[in-house]
Amino acid sequence: MNTPNRIINPQALLSMYEEFPSLNGSEIMEILFKRDEPRVSMKIMTSNKPEKTPARWPQGFDVVYLGISFIGVKKITQSGWGHTNTVDQFNIENPNDSVSVRISCKNDFSFSFDCDWISVDSVAPGSIGTP
Repeated sequence: MNTPNRIINPQALLSMYEEFPSLNGSEIMEILFKRDEPRVSMKIMTSNKPEKTPARWPQGFDVVYLGISFIGVKKITQSGWGHTNTVDQFNIENPNDSVSVRISCKNDFSFSFDCDWISVDSVAPGSIGTP
């Protein structure tokens, strides 16, 4: 997923992961649709820990919560939704002046759309108590 020219504020994410991290195996916790811009915002939980952990983060975290917004969304296609939406494939491509996002999950949930910009809204540690 190499889309650095379409990410509005990648600094926090790139300082920890060095590149946009793979979201395969992550879980989609929440999807919000907003009519303004129009925007789709997602909260994603991943066990893919950063290479460079911020000093202020607790030592015992086992997941990372990512808040990502997609701005200027168009051509939305969605099928299914469930309690556990574990990502099988999360593809972001930048074929021309827009971004193409394609997500498929293991529970037959699929979601695809095109957008103009990607915004990294938040990156936070979490703990779900895994051993």
